[in-house]
Amino acid sequence: MTDLILHQYQLSPFSEKVRRVLAFKRLAWKLVRAPAVMPKPDLIPLTGGYRKIPVLQVANHVYCDTARICQLLEARQPAPTLYPTPLAASFAEWADSAFFESSVPMIMRPTRFDDLIAWLTPQEQQSMLEDRKAMRKDALRLTPGPKTMVANFGVYTQRFEDALQRSEYLLGSEPCIADFSVYHSLWIVSRTAPEKLAGYAHVGAWMERIAGLPDPKITEVSSEDALSVARESSADWTATEPFADPVGFSAGQRVTVRATDYGREETSGELVHSSASEIVLRRSEERAGTVYVHFPRLGFEVTASKE
Repeated sequence: MTDLILHQYQLSPFSEKVRRVLAFKRLAWKLVRAPAVMPKPDLIPLTGGYRKIPVLQVANHVYCDTARICQLLEARQPAPTLYPTPLAASFAEWADSAFFESSVPMIMRPTRFDDLIAWLTPQEQQSMLEDRKAMRKDALRLTPGPKTMVANFGVYTQRFEDALQRSEYLLGSEPCIADFSVYHSLWIVSRTAPEKLAGYAHVGAWMERIAGLPDPKITEVSSEDALSVARESSADWTATEPFADPVGFSAGQRVTVRATDYGREETSGELVHSSASEIVLRRSEERAGTVYVHFPRLGFEVTASKE
């Protein structure tokens, strides 16, 4: 199997989501410690502009957004499945957006700083607040005020507590994508404001079960090594599925892809594959060579490139 290279940093909740999925799937992976804040000089040559973490690299194919990353991991290792029902993906989409947003006040104004100090460099600690403001400066989705988000967090967490009194995991007796998509928000809250989880005994036990999934083999590599892997990989690739673009773009057209929520930096390239669930651009960079950048359909918009 081609090596899985995860560009991540330890304090990133969405990175923790993928780390737990990799443990669930029992897939060995290679770790690149990516910067928590801009600039990201060794990541952008791979993504073409997309700045969010994590990013999964397989040879010269780069997968952006945890929804697309988890789809890839499911295809690589179908059992145990992340998607026991089609509605599990919709649950995960809600958890990664509305529920995660409700946890932001506890992340940005933590009551406990130990893990922040241990997991971030001094420069990242100094720049984090301004970097996150910049990431959200042109956000399209409006969010409630901090007090409302904290109240929403309590409502959602109580619902999880009630559900976990009835089954070991949110949608049944086995973990699935719904669990991992809820878990990462609660994981970061447990490290930045653990008092917000006091009193949720079933949630706490469920978190211990997910945290207890044994890690597979993890090998740390440098960002330069990851760029070399991309650069030395074959420039030829053809999708196995037929090209079908629901918006009306054509194969080979120059397009731009950007997120529809926040962190809306653009990635431009040649549209080489499109389907109901995925968008793939081909790009060329001196340091990375020919790179194929994969985005999920949901959460991203495609426009004709101005280039």
